[in-house]
Amino acid sequence: MIVYGSRGSDLALTQTRWVAERVKAETGEDYRIEVMVTTGDKIQDRPLAGIGVKGLFTKELEDALRDGSIDAAVHSLKDLPVEDPAGITLGAVPARVDPRDVLVTRTDVLGDTAQPWRTLRSGATIGTSSPRRSLAATTARADLLPSDIRGNVPTRVDKARRADYDAVLLAAAGLERLDQDLSGLVTETLPVRSFTPAPGQGALGVQCRAGDERVRSALQKIHDEVTARCVAAERSVLLGLGGGCSMPLGVLVDPVQGRYRIRAALFGGDPNAALREAAIGTDPAELAANIVSRWRSLMGTPLQGRQIGTIRPDGERTGLTAALAIAGAGVTSLAWTRAEALAVERDELEAVISRDTLAFTSTRAVRHFVAACDAYGLSPLDHQAVAVGATTATELVQCGFVNVTAASGRGGEALAKLCDEAGLGSIGMPCAQKRHAGFERLASDRGADVLALPVYRLLEVAGAEAEIPSELDAFVYTSPSAVEAWLRVTRGRANVRAIAIGSTTCDSLRSNGFGTIVSLSRPTPSALIEAVLDGISA
Repeated sequence: MIVYGSRGSDLALTQTRWVAERVKAETGEDYRIEVMVTTGDKIQDRPLAGIGVKGLFTKELEDALRDGSIDAAVHSLKDLPVEDPAGITLGAVPARVDPRDVLVTRTDVLGDTAQPWRTLRSGATIGTSSPRRSLAATTARADLLPSDIRGNVPTRVDKARRADYDAVLLAAAGLERLDQDLSGLVTETLPVRSFTPAPGQGALGVQCRAGDERVRSALQKIHDEVTARCVAAERSVLLGLGGGCSMPLGVLVDPVQGRYRIRAALFGGDPNAALREAAIGTDPAELAANIVSRWRSLMGTPLQGRQIGTIRPDGERTGLTAALAIAGAGVTSLAWTRAEALAVERDELEAVISRDTLAFTSTRAVRHFVAACDAYGLSPLDHQAVAVGATTATELVQCGFVNVTAASGRGGEALAKLCDEAGLGSIGMPCAQKRHAGFERLASDRGADVLALPVYRLLEVAGAEAEIPSELDAFVYTSPSAVEAWLRVTRGRANVRAIAIGSTTCDSLRSNGFGTIVSLSRPTPSALIEAVLDGISA
């Protein structure tokens, strides 16, 4: 017989019975369940993130494992501390179910039940105990009001039903495993791009004593190695960044076409900002290590006290702007331009999709192209795609492209060289209405046939303020259009150090008379932090 320890919540007991029954079906081992109360169950008057105790829902079960009171304990893997406690190991990780987040709400707070998240009324209260979900919600929609919520899954659903909250955010896995009654409510499974799940979400972790070979052997019968590799990589990002369960970090690794895809999001800053990465490769551990290497420098707010300005369409706080904010800088993101989709005909999109390769030089080109294709029911996602820089490549993977290659080096030159060396054939290039023609010219010189299709344009914002925040340590220019916007609004330039992202931006600054320029050809978060800290004092 195997004795399983479990918390007394409906979800914990359901998950434990599920594991116990499957182990019994595989091995014939009978079982008994011991219900236990954990620290997290006892403390109901404080937000979970503010309790400050490791293993809120696991410590008592782990103690019982050590003293032999139980043989195994089943947990939602996202609740387990990343490092195995002394003498205890993960005996099995069964196949994962849906890892995504779900919005549960009512019709009376929606403008359209077909689009719950988008039409949830402004000022709606959102029940969640997760800092990650709270920040993801307000990053996507600053007009919503996250509010701490306690209780098990049925209790939280009931709080939405009786209007204690306008909506609640929950894990799809918990709703699925409980077959939760959602009658009279409206639900929406939220996209991974905006609500990247917590490391391990949707998976179970079954703990046992490290030296108990009988139980470990039995548990291995329900172990799923692919899920285990994915969640191990996800949790390694959390460990590598020095975070715990309350860190506002989302990481999802999933198998795709014989490889692995990683999507990660880190939230923070004031106001909220979202830094995202995505990539595809053969080794999930390596993908995770790359994320850690790029983000580790942001930890510990190294830019605390620094004031940085930048110009972003619609004042967006993503990418390098988010990295600055998460690193602790005060970031002023000036909305002096805005992006607008262009009307594109179906036959124009089909002509681009018919090319051997799709080339992208900006994240906005990716987004607007994919949106235009979606409007006509076209899918370009199986195409080979090449991109300038890691940020654009990340956007491609986030949007669902699988065959993605990033060119490193000097803008259009690097991209043209990549296309030439890889023999990628005819090229379709979704782009801005006003674009730098370097890639097209260089690709043509190398014998490539490039078909450009403008899918968006950047517009000036009427009435943009000319006043620049005082005491800026640096101003980050992300594109030639940002340089143009600066010159248009300020009618000159302030005496502030310029940091240029990319060679064409640097060229634009130089041609317009800017003096001291810090140029980042590889705009990684660590390079940006170094430019702010070291370049400013140069």
